[in-house]
Amino acid sequence: MMNKKFFPYLVMILPPLFWAGNFVVGRAVSDQHAPIGLSFSRWLLASLILLPFVIKPIWQQRQIIKRNLAKIFLLSVLSISAFNSFAYIALQTTTATNATLLNSFIPIFILVISGFFLKENISRIQILGVLVSLAGVFVILTRLDKTVISSLEVNQGDLWMLVATLDWALYSILLKYLRPKDLNPMPFLGVMMIMGTLVLIPVLALNPFNEASITWSPEMIKALAYIAIFPSIVSYLAWNYGMQKLGASLGGQFIHLMPLFGALMAVAFLGEKIQLYHLIGGICIALGLWLSMQKAKT
Repeated sequence: MMNKKFFPYLVMILPPLFWAGNFVVGRAVSDQHAPIGLSFSRWLLASLILLPFVIKPIWQQRQIIKRNLAKIFLLSVLSISAFNSFAYIALQTTTATNATLLNSFIPIFILVISGFFLKENISRIQILGVLVSLAGVFVILTRLDKTVISSLEVNQGDLWMLVATLDWALYSILLKYLRPKDLNPMPFLGVMMIMGTLVLIPVLALNPFNEASITWSPEMIKALAYIAIFPSIVSYLAWNYGMQKLGASLGGQFIHLMPLFGALMAVAFLGEKIQLYHLIGGICIALGLWLSMQKAKT
């Protein structure tokens, strides 16, 4: 029988695996989908799949939900509406490899936000870690290309991915403070999905990015089915469970499995090649993260 102590660690492997697949699939069908349209379709389908299983628990815990409606709404906007929309916008002009590598910056954002805004103690070695990770992000963004560095013409998709990582860092931190302790995981996720999907309706109607309609094809339908089930329902349940059991600082480290899973999938399914700047940038981010997690010795 599996040791309960290690179960949360095993569960936390699933989100980076499926989220890496989400980036690879999103990149594979990037010429067929509109980012906001795909995000809306994803969460609409995921909500419909989950609804039969959560409608009764939601009704049973409706008073808890009502008392915490504003908090749940904020979490749903950050995690459901915003993050995935930003990521799909990014995948229009960046690679799946870059997207998964830049996701490794999430724990650094968590550390910086916790230090500056939540007044948690940050040691000098942790500050060094942040600087090293920033160097890694700089390497990935500029691709060690003199032309890019001299003209500062950074890939727009990479910048959108950084916005997405900042968004997810905020969600991960606020999850600890805003999630109702007495609300069970399934109704909590169900309400977030419904709220997040509803928020996307006016955005889709306004069409701020002048998106074309989704091109529906067998490949697009398969992609939507995958991202609606695994990166959406399964991954979010696993992530919320793991963050509750392990905490944001430790649980957030599992996000660093995404570059490994993402790079392997991108090479296998998209034919992307791992470049030298990917390796240098990834090593810098990983080293910076390791340094940032060290506590100053007394």
